[in-house]
Amino acid sequence: MSRRFSLSTAARVTVVAGLLSAALAAGFAYWIRHEVYTSRYQLSDEEAYASLLDLSETARRTRNLDFPLMPGRRTVPTFEVRSSDGRVLGWQNDPLGPLARRPMLPAPLPGDEHTGDFQTRLVLPTYQKSLGDCDYRAPRCEITRLSGREVKVRRAVFALRHASPGKAIPPDRNVAISVLILPLEAEDAVASLDKVLRPALPAAVLLIMLGAYFGTRLALRPVERIRVQAAEIGERSLHQRVPVPPTHDVVARLAVTLNETLDRLDKAADRQRGFIADAAHELRSPIASLRATLEVATEHSDRADWATVGEAAVEDTRRLQALADDLLLVARLDAGGRAERVEVDLAELVRRHVGRRLSDDGPRLEVEAVESAAVLGDPRQLDRLLRNLVDNAVRHARAVVSVHVEDQAGRVVVHVDDDGSGIPVAARRRVFERFIRLDEARSRDAGGVGLGLAIAREIAVRHGGTLTIDDSPTGGARLTLDLPTAG
Repeated sequence: MSRRFSLSTAARVTVVAGLLSAALAAGFAYWIRHEVYTSRYQLSDEEAYASLLDLSETARRTRNLDFPLMPGRRTVPTFEVRSSDGRVLGWQNDPLGPLARRPMLPAPLPGDEHTGDFQTRLVLPTYQKSLGDCDYRAPRCEITRLSGREVKVRRAVFALRHASPGKAIPPDRNVAISVLILPLEAEDAVASLDKVLRPALPAAVLLIMLGAYFGTRLALRPVERIRVQAAEIGERSLHQRVPVPPTHDVVARLAVTLNETLDRLDKAADRQRGFIADAAHELRSPIASLRATLEVATEHSDRADWATVGEAAVEDTRRLQALADDLLLVARLDAGGRAERVEVDLAELVRRHVGRRLSDDGPRLEVEAVESAAVLGDPRQLDRLLRNLVDNAVRHARAVVSVHVEDQAGRVVVHVDDDGSGIPVAARRRVFERFIRLDEARSRDAGGVGLGLAIAREIAVRHGGTLTIDDSPTGGARLTLDLPTAG
């Protein structure tokens, strides 16, 4: 649906409520009309059956076909009396007077007798005379209403001897009394009900729609207040929070979730500001050192040892380059991009790292690794992880650094041990934070800006692993990397 023709939430709820209520109203109207018609028609059927029994009993007892109008009954039944020779011996009830003067039902068979539970159906002949607009309570209008319609009939067939003069029945003939069960009263009852249902049901549907519309508008007021407050929260006002309605429903949970999101954004903004400040501080030191070296050498150019100055400048530049690389990697990790997933042999990667360092001055490097330890991950990030772990161990070791690679039940475990002074238990969580260095490592000559272990742990977590610190058997610190195998 286009933006121009889109409906608001309240309008959509109103439309749905209207459709559902209209369907329910139609179903209710159909059900109540059916119940009223069925019950009233059943009552007419019972009255017709009782009339049939009374008529047949009276005829048998009195042997007379000149029936009275059955005084004392609420309604006068409509019936036809016919003999098995085809003669219509009598009829009753004015509404069908013109129709009753011609045979409507088949004649009974000679010698056939039935009790009053026999029933059949007939279609009344169409009444051709136009009656125009008239009150349906008039007899002639009732004839029009029944013209061409199927009407239920109950019939009693019996032998009647020595009847009244002029209506003698031959010995081999039977008499059939047929009572018609007319649906007029049932239809009149339904018509009276329709006069109530036609205005009442649309009014009820309209009231439900109005209630749904204004109820939805009222229910959405807290959401609007939340929206207004959220729109006022900007980058410099992340400390503000949206109001939480005391309803304990989905709107309240939405407000709580939004406040929790704002909390996380506020903390993330604080971390970002702290990261920028720390990065600026770390960049300032090598830049200031490089500038001081060059300024002193320039002021005393005739006495400067330019070879020494060049070496110092190159060293500071290397520190700047390493710091820039670390900051760029941290930014990429924070961006949360999808890491490459290929099979990497961690044991081979460790041997390659140690092999490159064997000719360097410093602690002795020892490697004990399985033949192959395959994991899934980004080769460049895993290479950086291992380099940071080895660099950290070399920086703090006195004489030896040991690297062990093990395959333990579907996990690749790498232990990096040094024989330095170790890391206090209270500081083991802090060393994984960015720009955190212990006091002994704050020397510029020691290298590092406090990002190595933070980057290593972030890479380990992104690859489904962990990085922890424990005491080393050699007396220093043990960094343990645990990653799932490629299988």
